[in-house]
Amino acid sequence: MDDKEYFNPRIVDEQIEALLQTGSHPNEETRTVHDLQGLYRSDLRSLERVWERLDLGTDTGFGKNPWTKRISQNNKPLEFERFRYMQGQHTQQDKAKSPSTFMRRFGMIAAVLFMALLVGSLIAVLNVARGQHNGPASSGNTHVTNAPNLQVKTPSGVYIGGDSGVTKIDPQTGKVIWNYTVKLDQSPVVKTPNLGITRIILSGNTLFALVGGGSSSSAQQGIIALNAQDGTVFWNKSLHTGGLTDMALGDGLVYVNAGTYSDKGSSKSDIHIFSASTGVEKRSYSFQMAITSMTWNAGKLYLGTDHGLYVTKATDGTVIWKQPVSHEQFYVTRPYIVNGVVYASFDYTSEVGGSHSDIEAYDTLSGKRLWKTGDIPGQVFDIALDKNAVYLGIQQSSPSDGNVFVGTVYSYNIQNGQKNWSKAVDGSVQSAPVVVDGVVYAPTYGGPDGNGHTTTALDASTGNQKWQKPVTLGVMLNPVAANGMIYVADCNSFDSKFSLGTKVYAYKADGTLAWQFSIAHSVSALEVAE
Repeated sequence: MDDKEYFNPRIVDEQIEALLQTGSHPNEETRTVHDLQGLYRSDLRSLERVWERLDLGTDTGFGKNPWTKRISQNNKPLEFERFRYMQGQHTQQDKAKSPSTFMRRFGMIAAVLFMALLVGSLIAVLNVARGQHNGPASSGNTHVTNAPNLQVKTPSGVYIGGDSGVTKIDPQTGKVIWNYTVKLDQSPVVKTPNLGITRIILSGNTLFALVGGGSSSSAQQGIIALNAQDGTVFWNKSLHTGGLTDMALGDGLVYVNAGTYSDKGSSKSDIHIFSASTGVEKRSYSFQMAITSMTWNAGKLYLGTDHGLYVTKATDGTVIWKQPVSHEQFYVTRPYIVNGVVYASFDYTSEVGGSHSDIEAYDTLSGKRLWKTGDIPGQVFDIALDKNAVYLGIQQSSPSDGNVFVGTVYSYNIQNGQKNWSKAVDGSVQSAPVVVDGVVYAPTYGGPDGNGHTTTALDASTGNQKWQKPVTLGVMLNPVAANGMIYVADCNSFDSKFSLGTKVYAYKADGTLAWQFSIAHSVSALEVAE
């Protein structure tokens, strides 16, 4: 992002608004920003007068036709064009121009160059002032040190987030590129059980990380926007309102859900909306239900909740349509939208007795249900889709031992919900499989006393097993397919039989291990950019 984009009026307004959120009494940095802004405007007015005297017009805005573009025509410098003009005049006339005329024109050009240099220096100083602004930490304070660009390609890398922060790994070698330790309000996050990076979204040159997992509003939670190239902070925002459960991104806005959960009917969810460029909060709205997941698509938020599937206008929370559930133990997993259809799992969970689920498909515009699968005997945590099918796995406890988990992988026709195949696997599937190039990759977990910790590859058409690789720790995140490889994060945050920590594996399509990376922290988010 160049200096002209930094001084786009809309972005400047958001950045100034962010700097002024520290309170009603301006501090030294805030006064500096005001002073520089005034000098900048004054210099532009002076520059307009000079430009007018040179007969170049007075457009000094940073719009579609910035004044800087008027300095050149056909990619030739202004000084060169004026030299050619003067040279032609000299050829046609016997007498040279008077010294006073030459000096007057030279003085005008020198004035232009001086004003351009002055404006450029003010740009640099204001950028430094903005980058070094570290006002006093306070609840809800936003610290902006740069500005994201969501239109460029995301830097290639494997990005993992957990209780230690964010680590970027080279996708081909498994070598660490950079580490970031979580900081909110300019101080490291205090270690809290289950508190860390719970979700990562990559967009442009930016990694958006949700710091959540705590159930109390007193826990340090919030959002961080990092430069995906080098791990430096674009901005961070602390939130002290309930537990942060999920995050979505769309139309230059970041949506964060903060929930206060209790018995059904008294749970509350607050959705906060922030500028993706600056972290400035735009607005918020509330629902009297527990929201477990959010998906943004075409200006709408698709909400998986304990009340059913809700589709709302993203900017104000107006409910467009909903598919409620009647049983108090039901909840809806993360919705996925493909070709105007939203797919989600409706799960009935029970601490005693069996859990069961079904997959349902709805028209995104009307909310009309298109199909529903038959009953699936087990809990579904997440689903995956390709153009042909919906894929999922379930968790069940072994009839002989409740600490041993078993599971099955299913494929359903994406057009009508009819079952294509099912395949029993060694352990439960507690995350979404990933499907690529006709192969379904499913992570399995055998339970605290089980041994079915694997990455299993199945043929997407038949369900036949292609290969299976054991993993050490068992509890795995959604695998990611990229760069011709499958990336799997294998975590242990509670099993005393193994050291706490995470292993990341990169497998080639034939099951060959390309590399393995270990970190002595729990990881709960994995994303890959090619």
